[in-house]
Amino acid sequence: MKKITFLSVAVAVASQLNGQFIQMVNYAGALSSDASQDWTKGWAEWNPKQASYGVATETTTLNDASGIKNITGTVTLDASKVYLLTSTCVVRSGGKLIIPAGTVIRGAADLTATPKLYALISVERGGMIEVNGTSTNPVVMTSNKAAGSRDRGDWGGLVLCGKAVNNQGLDVQLEGFNNVAVDNTLGKFGGTDDADNSGVVKYVRIEFAGLAFEPNKEVNSLTMGSVGSKTEIEGVQCSFGNDDAFEWFGGTVNCKKLISYKTTDDDFDTDFGYRGAVQFGIAVKDTAYFDLSWNATSGASTSETFESDNDAAGSGKLPLTSALFSNITCVGPVPLDKTYNDLTATQKGAFRRGARIRRNSRLSVVNSVFMGYRNFIMFDGDSVLTSSGVKSSTFSETSNVLRNNFIANTAAASAAGVTNTGLVEVDSKNTPAAMDAWLRDAKNANKIDDVNYASGAILVDPKNATAPDFRPVVASKINTLANYDAVIVNRYGKFSSVNTIGNVLVTNAYPVPATDNVNVELYALSSDNVVVSISDVSGKVVKSLGSQSLAVGGNLITASVSDLNNGLYFLNVVSNGSKTTYRFTVAH
Repeated sequence: MKKITFLSVAVAVASQLNGQFIQMVNYAGALSSDASQDWTKGWAEWNPKQASYGVATETTTLNDASGIKNITGTVTLDASKVYLLTSTCVVRSGGKLIIPAGTVIRGAADLTATPKLYALISVERGGMIEVNGTSTNPVVMTSNKAAGSRDRGDWGGLVLCGKAVNNQGLDVQLEGFNNVAVDNTLGKFGGTDDADNSGVVKYVRIEFAGLAFEPNKEVNSLTMGSVGSKTEIEGVQCSFGNDDAFEWFGGTVNCKKLISYKTTDDDFDTDFGYRGAVQFGIAVKDTAYFDLSWNATSGASTSETFESDNDAAGSGKLPLTSALFSNITCVGPVPLDKTYNDLTATQKGAFRRGARIRRNSRLSVVNSVFMGYRNFIMFDGDSVLTSSGVKSSTFSETSNVLRNNFIANTAAASAAGVTNTGLVEVDSKNTPAAMDAWLRDAKNANKIDDVNYASGAILVDPKNATAPDFRPVVASKINTLANYDAVIVNRYGKFSSVNTIGNVLVTNAYPVPATDNVNVELYALSSDNVVVSISDVSGKVVKSLGSQSLAVGGNLITASVSDLNNGLYFLNVVSNGSKTTYRFTVAH
């Protein structure tokens, strides 16, 4: 017979439920309109070219005459000193580098020197780093040049290499590292431990990084190769980088509060089976900063906010790149009150769209804000179009999901061409009509061109050169858009669906597959009643749990499925006439 237990747990709407990483908030994008909740305040810097940093006073801790500094024990920096970084500083397996809040590190690369000076920090597999900045006292990694003369690529960047799974192998090397003169074995990542721990990176600014080892092989500001889920990354601003701001190559690390500010290439680049989640991020494009190879006959690279591949070949190697990005505010290159057609020919060529999902990737972007691009999205390749449901007309919860996004300046920013509609692009072998319709379908709940792309209509002041404000204007529908329909059901057993029905948020259903019991978590915004039942694939109700009274806050319903046959079932939750359904399987 059925066994039902019911209990209430105290949680807040913005808390993490059942260990979930994704937090529930009542807005799309990175910030609410409440200035007191602006998480960029106190540590972010919007004018680093003119920022005042102390002169480097400590020149030996991170450097060596050989050009490579190996850390094999524990090295703790002193926040009262300003550190010069010229060498390749390598945290070896068993080593740890501890950087206290308020520490400033100033990098100065010189590839003409002997030995070559890469000004790079690389945490190798088995090494640990603790960047212990705070929201009021961040760590700063920046250029050693004087104010006004700092530029992209003045030093290397921060590289984390872990032992989590990627889809290329157990011993993969980051691009260009095979030619690092001081040690061509660096930058290797990969393993079998998805819970690997590379340490803590909290509240740090990484400015003017992206040294080019060789043409078109630059270091990213923050590179993560197979970084595992026990690594903590929160509060990282990458500004004026010479390549991507953040790039993940496989791994499972989750990240919060990321800022990509006027970087050269992509803001968020995902490859090789990255499966983590990123919530709360800001990405800002500037027409003055783009990849100079955008029109190269080979190796051309346009500058997107999101770029995602499964791998360079677009293979089906597992695990697939299937990261989830939620609550990201993306400000494109087009100036406010302008359109794409107002850009120069070079700018039009260098900047194409907000996101390019290609090469069999399964990237998902939800609850986010896109404004100021020619097009919002490009699905590049049959594999992406088919798996998402664009071609098959079947919505997929385990493929690319683009839902609950606020998208502005799309049709107005259109450019002539058969592969775009002003909202979407596809590769030249396909037509954009199906993609456009898919994105606009009510199931995806995207708000498209809801308001004009104009000053003060969407965000408070996103294009301010020295003090931007990325909060949504009070009247914007951004403030009520997010309902978390788009959080993906059981993506690799890690994420669960969060649906809004009336005053109830259905936040989790587990386990999948179920053996003895199936659980559903609900968060009630006010006292409410829900009716819960289980039906089979024919729609027949095979188990009725009846009406349940919910208390304000978190609630858990557990139903026995031990008497059900193996197979596919649907758990139905009805509140105020609205219904949401979860698919789950029973396997005894």
